[in-house]
Amino acid sequence: MNANYIYVALCFIPLVLYLIKLRNFKLNVKKMVVIAMFSGLSFILSKIVFIQYPQGGSINLLSSLPILLIGLIYGPVEGMTTGLITGVLGLFGGYIIHPVQLFLDFIIPPMILGLSGMFGSDSRAKVFFGCLIVVFLKCCVHVVSGVVFFASYAEQFNMGPWLYSIVYNFSCAGVEGFLSLIVATILPLEKIKREANKGYKASA
Repeated sequence: MNANYIYVALCFIPLVLYLIKLRNFKLNVKKMVVIAMFSGLSFILSKIVFIQYPQGGSINLLSSLPILLIGLIYGPVEGMTTGLITGVLGLFGGYIIHPVQLFLDFIIPPMILGLSGMFGSDSRAKVFFGCLIVVFLKCCVHVVSGVVFFASYAEQFNMGPWLYSIVYNFSCAGVEGFLSLIVATILPLEKIKREANKGYKASA
């Protein structure tokens, strides 16, 4: 079996786990509104180019931050739902050449960001490392997509598909994600979390 098929299959694991957890998940009105707002904010930020690279890549303005915050404030399912909505919004005007590439570039990466609270949010160290891991995994999915679907671009730079995809994606999505996680780490999350959860029990 081609190793690329294995890499692609591994990328779909977060989506499968999300669908399993979604069966017993309930949203209240407040959460739905917040998720919708943060999804829209992430999409808008993704259209604001902070740095444009000559080869076509770019760093946008902290588009990962809203998804990271929802994962930290509410939890993984809410965070992944925010990522899913953001990814669907990104399909409009997105470059799509294959159904699998659609998932690897637009749906799964932002969903992974929603797992930012995997270690909790009660300390800056937990926030930092949780966000760092999901940003890294997000970039890894983009790298697999680059190797499988955009390997021909590597020839222009006399690079192998893996090296080209790693350099391209970590210099774009990786830098943006790292800047977003730094901002997420320095924000007063406990205060934000208390405000976000006010009235939760009453409305649940």
